[in-house]
Amino acid sequence: MKISKAKGVLIGICLIVLFTSVLAYLFRDDLLFKAGCFMAPVGDYHADVAIIEGTDFISTGIVMSGVDLLISGKIKRLVIVLQNIAPTDRPYGIKGNYTELIRKELEILGLKEMEFKVIAVPIRNPITLNEARVILQGLSRENVKSAILLSTGFHTRRSYLVYQHIGLPLKIKIFPYAYFPTYNLSDWRVKSSGVRDFEVEVAKLFYYMIKGYIPFKL
Repeated sequence: MKISKAKGVLIGICLIVLFTSVLAYLFRDDLLFKAGCFMAPVGDYHADVAIIEGTDFISTGIVMSGVDLLISGKIKRLVIVLQNIAPTDRPYGIKGNYTELIRKELEILGLKEMEFKVIAVPIRNPITLNEARVILQGLSRENVKSAILLSTGFHTRRSYLVYQHIGLPLKIKIFPYAYFPTYNLSDWRVKSSGVRDFEVEVAKLFYYMIKGYIPFKL
């Protein structure tokens, strides 16, 4: 029985999809690991400063990662970024000026005033984009030429592309450095927090690209 050209093309497409699906299933662990590495890049860098991305608060772990970079001589200064929220929206139990509390804790660790800066930025959508503008424009005025960007988990790729996009005309080189709080690149696929963060951040990455906040390139 003679098969029409249209049916032949359809059968070919179905076979390609089937073959691709089988390959994806067989190599799913490798593919997911590489996808995780893409979304949460890490590396061994040296730069003028390290920018630590926070939200309305900042975790001890990511701050200590930045301190380690400072102690090792890979950076000259820490820049901790916080979102400027109302006192009533802060985590319960934190009293006083949160920015000042962080400064005091860093001084207790032995850091000198010239070795760190804590900046509270206004919350304006798109948050990451506007945050990057405020931070990098300020660092540009201080003649900073390079920065290691410490972000949490799979948020790192989007933050890196945003900071890179803003930093390019300011001639500030950005290096991504992912911090992993509850999962890492080897086990995120079997942890609910890792899977959830991956799905959410991939969606946000494409949203930023579609909206034109960052160039449509990876």
